Amino acid sequence: MKSINILAGGPENNFPKNFADFLTDENEWIGVDAGAFYLLKHGVKDITAIGDFDSLTREELFFVKDKVDPKHFSQAKPEKDFTDTELALRWIEEKLDYRKYDSINIFGATGSRLDHEFNNFLNLFLPEYKNILDKVEIFDLENVVSFFNPGDYLLENKYKKKYLGFVVLNNIVNFSIHGAKYDLSNFSSKIDRVFASNEFLDNQNIEIHFDAGNVMAIYS
Repeated sequence: MKSINILAGGPENNFPKNFADFLTDENEWIGVDAGAFYLLKHGVKDITAIGDFDSLTREELFFVKDKVDPKHFSQAKPEKDFTDTELALRWIEEKLDYRKYDSINIFGATGSRLDHEFNNFLNLFLPEYKNILDKVEIFDLENVVSFFNPGDYLLENKYKKKYLGFVVLNNIVNFSIHGAKYDLSNFSSKIDRVFASNEFLDNQNIEIHFDAGNVMAIYS
């Protein structure tokens, strides 16, 4: 499966336990701010480096610029309208043929500033990311988060987690869960809602459906 991997500047102790496995694959890597320095120091080559790089020292920034092809280096001003992670997503939409990729995996997006966490989750639902939304997954030490536009989906316990929670957003219409420990039929609400602590049954797949709004599925 071909993926784009994004490493943001979140704390290393919140990376998934198998993060080293992602580093050794041959998929596309985008290092966001301090994430670029981390990737290069850990032997990942041919990366794209994006951000204002305000968390790097002068020496670290020089190291990144020296190792990255200028065509794949983009430095923004600290005073900007978008976070560094959003700049990476915009790079994917503008510079890459995202249709060729099965997934967009984001690491280092949680575990530090809470405003950045909310931004990394909720701003994905802006119209400009609609085409890539269902390709995005956010990974950290305990969780994997997937994002969905309206439709029908079959979820499998591919991450071997105990719990599967759902966050319904943006005027959800007819949200249904079938095949889980706790099923749900045709839930609609103008108020965002969390359905926490659901579970897979004997590793059978879970079906979800909704007609409008958005959903986050949280494996934990």
